[in-house]
Formats: sequence, C-alpha cells, structure tokens
Amino acid sequence: MSDVNRAIDWPTLLIQPHDAETQQYLEKLGFQSVPPVPQLQYLKLPKQELADLFLKLSDELSETAQSVSRFFITHLSLNSPELLVEFLQAQPLSCVTHCVRQAWFLRLLVRGSIFFEYQPIFHLVSGELVAYECLARSRGDRGEYFSGGQLIEAAVTTQLSREFDELARQICLDSIAQKNSHHNFFINILPNAIVANPQSIADNLQQVLELGLKPEQIVFELTEVEVLAKSDELSQLIHQIRDWGFGIAVDDLCGSVCVDHYAMEFRPDVVKLDRRLVDGCSQYTLKQTLIKSLLESAHQEGILVLAEGLEQQADIDFCRELGVDFAQGFGLGRPSPNLLQQPLELIPFPLSKAS
Repeated sequence: MSDVNRAIDWPTLLIQPHDAETQQYLEKLGFQSVPPVPQLQYLKLPKQELADLFLKLSDELSETAQSVSRFFITHLSLNSPELLVEFLQAQPLSCVTHCVRQAWFLRLLVRGSIFFEYQPIFHLVSGELVAYECLARSRGDRGEYFSGGQLIEAAVTTQLSREFDELARQICLDSIAQKNSHHNFFINILPNAIVANPQSIADNLQQVLELGLKPEQIVFELTEVEVLAKSDELSQLIHQIRDWGFGIAVDDLCGSVCVDHYAMEFRPDVVKLDRRLVDGCSQYTLKQTLIKSLLESAHQEGILVLAEGLEQQADIDFCRELGVDFAQGFGLGRPSPNLLQQPLELIPFPLSKAS
C-alpha cells in the first residue's frame, strides 16, 4: 500500500479548542481548521501515534483547557454531512489525556512492577532499631522513578486504589520474607480497600503463614482513617485483624483528630504523629502543646506514639525528652532497599526542656 493510501486510512482527530490560546497550540502541532466548521481543528495521523499526541497535550495544555476542550476520532470525510452529528458524541479532552498520563500506572499493575524501600523506626529512649516502614516504589519503562506519593495519586486518579493496595501488600510480604529479618514491618493499607474486599486480608494472613513469617511482625498502618471512621465494617475488620495477631497503627495523626476517638473505634497499637505537627516542634509552642496532649491521651489508653518526619536534631531531642516512644525520619535514617542494621546513636539526656 502506498504512503498516500495509508494516509487516507489514518483516523482523523477532531478537537474543539477551549480558547484561542489552545487553538494556537494545536496549530503548532499541525492541526488545521475544518473547512465547513472553522471552530473545529483536525489532524490525520496513524493510530499508533495517538497516544504520544495525547500525552503531549496532557503535558502542555492547562487542566481547564483539557476539561473544556472536546475531542472525537472519526474516519468520516471532513465534508461529510454526518460529521457534525457524529461530533455530538465528543468527550472532554481530559477523559483521554488523564488516562494516557497514567498509562504507566496501568502497566505497573499488569506487570506487578512494585518494589519497596525500608525506613528504619527507632525506640527514642534506647536508640534500638525496632521496625521498618515499607514504602512502595516503582520505575517506568524509561527508568523514571515513582515515589509512594505518585503511586497513590495515580491509583486515586485511575480509581484503582483497591487493586493497587492489594497488589502492594502481596508484593510487600514477599519482599519482607526475602529479608529474613526478625524485626517488625509497618505496611500501609487503605481502609476503603479492605472494606471493599475483606477477603484480601485473609489472603494476606495465609500468605504470611506460608512465607514463614509471624503475624506479630506485621503492623498494618491505616491511612485516611477519618474517611471511614464511622464504618461498622471497618471496625469489625480491625478487630479481626488484631485477633489474627497483626498490629494496627493509625497514620498521620494531627491536632485536629482526637486520640480517644481512634482508641474507641480501632484500639490501635501505635499512633503516628503527622510530620506537619512534628516538624519544628522544638520551636513552636502550639505544636508542643498539641504533641503533649496527644501523647498523654495515647499513653492513658495504652497506645504507643511514633513521631514521623523527624529531620532536625532539636526536634528529635524534644520528642525524646517528652517521652515519645518511637521515631522515624530523614534525621534518623533514610529509606533504602536494604535494611539498616545499626542502632541509633543517642547523646545522653540533657536537662529536660520538654516538661
């Protein structure tokens, strides 16, 4: 088939641009006005090039332009009287640009290409290394690095949070078993994922036992708990998880959340103080007051407290003097594919300023 005939078979991408700026950008890419309807821009191109074009549009056009501009793909002639009728089915450009932008995430789920880095967690008084938090990571086809935050954002955007959460847990447990460590491991878990599929936690229990791990080594760290704080299903699941021997931690506890509420609802073993509350706690009296209050409430309920996001020595010293049980952060140990083995080197207690 000649190049001319192949070009005739190419689909036509029609876009109704949001504004003049969007139209100018499309023209730079080779789009032209449809003769009968100059408000529409068109470009004929091979099907295999559509994905790259949509990716380019997602990178260059504003979110507003993508949401308001409409697109349609057709094989009709530009002079066809049916063209406008068919264009009535056009969708917002964002419908496809968002999907193309997250195509790497869909490939990740299909391939199961998730790996983990481990951030050490220390006992603040003794300096003993007591656990690791497992942090999901991935790499794209071109070697680009995706952090845990990017993975969660993609999962939410594609509405595949449950699928991602279940896959991550499965891979994480396999990875932990390969480390052959006696330490505890904190694994992030999305409450809506386990509520949607409670069987996945039972599968995790079976996997733990088959791998030769102990349920007591695994602490499931619940994120975004406030979203489902009144969920009877979640409360029942938490009790079942604890009955199986797993630990429970509540993530990102801040001054706006009451420890007593979580203690009543979930009875966690550990609550984690949000990094926004911990960072600079040695300098800001309001943060100090909030941390003291949360620490006192947690300890009264028999719940241990972990400060995350510790980077500055002054903040580490303050939390240690105050009696915070555990800590993690770049100031103590960065995430690594390998398990850090050294205990924390602590200077002797100075005269307390935290009381």
